[in-house]
Amino acid sequence: MSGHNGGVKQSHASSAKLNILGSRRTVPGQAPRFHNRTLGPQAIDNLRSHRSDEMREQLTGMDGEQRANLDDLRRRAVDDNYSPPALTSTLEQDVLDGSERLNLSHAGGELNLPGEGVFLGLEEDLTHEVRSQSKRYDWRTRTDQTERRNQAFQSQMEGLTDAYMRFCAEDELRGRHGGNRWEELELRRQTRAGDSPTVEAVYEIKVVDSFETRTVDVDVSDTQGRLNIANLVVAGLMPCAPYTPHVAFTIRVLESYRTLHARCPQLAIHAYVKALCDQHEVEYYPYLRQQFSNAYDVYLEIRRRTDARVMNALGRDDSWRLKHACPACTYKLEGEDDLIFDMLTTMDGNDSLKRVLRRSKVEQDDESSEPTLGPSRERVDNRDAGDGYFIDRGMVEEWAKRRLADILPMEDNSDEDNPCADRWKNMINDVTSKMWGIFDETGIFLALCRHGFVLVIADMIRSGELAKYPLAVVKLLLDTFGFKLGAGYDVGCHFGTTVNNSDLGEQARAQGFKSLVGSFHGHAHNRLCQLNFLATYVKGLGIEDLEGCERFFSRSNGLAKSCRYASRFHRQQEISTYCKQIDAVETYANLSNFLCTNYRQALNILKTEPALHAWMEREGIEDVETFHEWLREEREYLLGLKAASRKDVETLEMEYIRKLRKLQDSTAKHATLLGLARQANRDNGDFVPGVRKEDVARRHAKDRVDRDREAVRELERLLEVSQTWTESSPKWSETVVAIQRRDYQAALNALELVVVERIFELTKVNRSQTGYKMRTHIGKALQARSKAVRNAIERYNAAARELTPPKPDLTWNQVVEYAFLGDFDLLRDAEAVVLSRPWTRPAYRMYMDNYFKTLRAREEIKRLNVEIPRVITWIQDETRVLEKKEEALERAEDGTDEEQRRSWHLAVQVRLYRQRRGRFNAGHMARFRKLAGTPSFTGSIRPGRAVEVTESRRAQRAADGELLSRVNGDSEDEMEGVEETPAAADAPPTGEDGVDDNEEGEDAHDEEVGELLYHISRIGLDDGDRPRADDDG
Repeated sequence: MSGHNGGVKQSHASSAKLNILGSRRTVPGQAPRFHNRTLGPQAIDNLRSHRSDEMREQLTGMDGEQRANLDDLRRRAVDDNYSPPALTSTLEQDVLDGSERLNLSHAGGELNLPGEGVFLGLEEDLTHEVRSQSKRYDWRTRTDQTERRNQAFQSQMEGLTDAYMRFCAEDELRGRHGGNRWEELELRRQTRAGDSPTVEAVYEIKVVDSFETRTVDVDVSDTQGRLNIANLVVAGLMPCAPYTPHVAFTIRVLESYRTLHARCPQLAIHAYVKALCDQHEVEYYPYLRQQFSNAYDVYLEIRRRTDARVMNALGRDDSWRLKHACPACTYKLEGEDDLIFDMLTTMDGNDSLKRVLRRSKVEQDDESSEPTLGPSRERVDNRDAGDGYFIDRGMVEEWAKRRLADILPMEDNSDEDNPCADRWKNMINDVTSKMWGIFDETGIFLALCRHGFVLVIADMIRSGELAKYPLAVVKLLLDTFGFKLGAGYDVGCHFGTTVNNSDLGEQARAQGFKSLVGSFHGHAHNRLCQLNFLATYVKGLGIEDLEGCERFFSRSNGLAKSCRYASRFHRQQEISTYCKQIDAVETYANLSNFLCTNYRQALNILKTEPALHAWMEREGIEDVETFHEWLREEREYLLGLKAASRKDVETLEMEYIRKLRKLQDSTAKHATLLGLARQANRDNGDFVPGVRKEDVARRHAKDRVDRDREAVRELERLLEVSQTWTESSPKWSETVVAIQRRDYQAALNALELVVVERIFELTKVNRSQTGYKMRTHIGKALQARSKAVRNAIERYNAAARELTPPKPDLTWNQVVEYAFLGDFDLLRDAEAVVLSRPWTRPAYRMYMDNYFKTLRAREEIKRLNVEIPRVITWIQDETRVLEKKEEALERAEDGTDEEQRRSWHLAVQVRLYRQRRGRFNAGHMARFRKLAGTPSFTGSIRPGRAVEVTESRRAQRAADGELLSRVNGDSEDEMEGVEETPAAADAPPTGEDGVDDNEEGEDAHDEEVGELLYHISRIGLDDGDRPRADDDG
């Protein structure tokens, strides 16, 4: 690897322009003054021709001794053992072949010197010229340099993309797969060097490969002798500068980093370049990372443009990726079963991928004052690296704060569909919350399908997880996918009310949108919310947990170190490149495994049905409808508790009783202290100088009694009480019961809070990528939390004993074994009547949940029986379309030779695009065939007919029919007397339903082939391949 950017020595011939030194005397007797001239390619040729003519004239005028000295110099120039002092052989050769002018004095005699005199004179002249020149100051800032470099690359990007496609085509043709083709280029240059009568069109460049760095001379110039960096790309090299690069990286080095970075997001460019330096055994310098970054940016942009050309050739626009993000979700087939949710998605925000905003430093007048953020000094970079994944910021800002303040549900909302309004306030508080000013993008808001494919990403800008981000995401998903969309969100109960109150509400209701809650976050909601949103009780959800975003974030968090201090462009580039690679090589590769695993899980759940029916028979439960009745009773009961809790507030009567009790306690304490003070002041008491402490305590107690009596009088005035209440008063007992109930609820809330914190901390301890120090810290916190839980249990038991009748005490084992936080809601009833209901008993609740899980398992199997044929049909149709397009591009005979060559290059890219995903298709089909051999499998692995394919054919037939009728109408006047037009006679025959007979034959052939493959796959499953009864997959 290059140890220095200027380590490559470049001759004059390697540049498109040439600096020529000239001299003239302005004043007799003074040293010559030098000046520079910059010549273009044509002027260089003219100059060399002129200098050659002058040299021939000088050689003709030389005598014999001068010719002998000149011949001696030429012999020394080619002698490897001889080098003139302080001069290089390049300068010597330039003088002798006429490239440089030799300054001769009027006195002459320079050539009569014994060899070194000529070059010493040249060195003296050059040294004087360097000293006489003033240093040029570069006024450009780094921002200017970066912007000009980007613009220069962008102006050449189309040519670089053509060169990359040519490189891929020629590389595939040779079967080299990224070999050192730059060595062939250097060899070709060497063979052509003797054919050029003038200057060699070569360029010296340092090439960095995986395990070696080599300086080579490559033929990279165009017909006019100017440098064309596209020829470097053809040679498999990616330059790091747009015009005169000194260093280039091989494409396979850049591709290696791209794939490694996607698999290991923690591997940033900085670490990778250092690893290259270690392999090459050179010292690392920061500019090496910048060189690699420049080349990597160009490489990714070339790949993006290449993919865009492929998509354009296939007739796929910018919206095609989102509409076909997941084959199992979006590739609908004719005749498939109707589902409650056509598509299930999950969305959530994450703040790991924050980006620091570069700001100017502000001088502080006072060191004690708070630091002030300076203005932004970010360089404007309008390059787009979103690759179709990111939502435009303008679409998000349509749902800004000024529109959300009136639609977010408040705490006093009585909507029964939003029972968690008083627990999840983050969406309300986040309207006005702002992230630290040092960040620009404070995270991402992500939406995935249930299989893990990335649908859309929204940047969170200088704020927390505001409601505008999920609203913008849902709007885009509804516009793209249409009806019956289910979206899981950690505060889905709250967000559903937000959607209904927003401008999106009418569209969401019309298209059947439903906001859901993931299984993990659902257990942190209260029981009433769980009955409405928990996955176990939502019809049509299957066994999907809607927590795919959490799994995605656990992997993508590794990108944080690459994004934290990156520019806006590079951060977006990192995220989109990662998502694109993960979708292609990980999520798609695991698609069949996801479907087959879920199928087996659903079958295992259904195996528990016999035990459920046996329990029902023992308990005398005749029908499963009883479980639905229990669920309705629990919902009605909890709604009643919620309504009662709104009325259970601190009243003046309750406060009056508390003040009376406080007055009684303070009065009793004052009486005790008064007795002690009187006893101390008796004549037989001990003498104490000054004021006795008993007297001080008595005065303080008297002050407390006076304050408490004044508070009681004020409340009696407000309540219009004429006589102070006593324990025998009618309202005393009623108010005391209300106080006991309120104290009990407060103790229960405190106990629930510490248990929630304990559950979340245990989850964090077991989460991947939690460091040792963090685990130790959480462990100590859990020890303290355990003490807090025990104290909360003691307070709860004390409040429970005060109830009438008293509630049973809770033990430590009972509390820590609560799996669902909704179980606390059963303790909120101060009446013991509810405990007699069957659904309050743990065993009954467990079997009730098992029943609903079996329902969800059947729904999952129904959904999988739809999704598996979709994937199989997608594999067949996509392969067929790409193969046909590839064949058409390879056989293109129209156009010029250049157009045919471009068509062949595009065909290679279509083939590479097909192979990138097609390499997993064999594994998919193998898993599906193995699943089909399971005795309980009720689906089909035969391909169907896609709805969009049928609609496309109908649209094409309609367009052809319109064109045919137009042709017939135009020729009707000219074709009078002709019974049938040639166009109609040549039209393909159609059936009664308007479907072409040729297309019917092709579809019938495809069905026959699919049927044959299905039976072959069934026969191919021998006894060794069939899963055993005890094999769980």
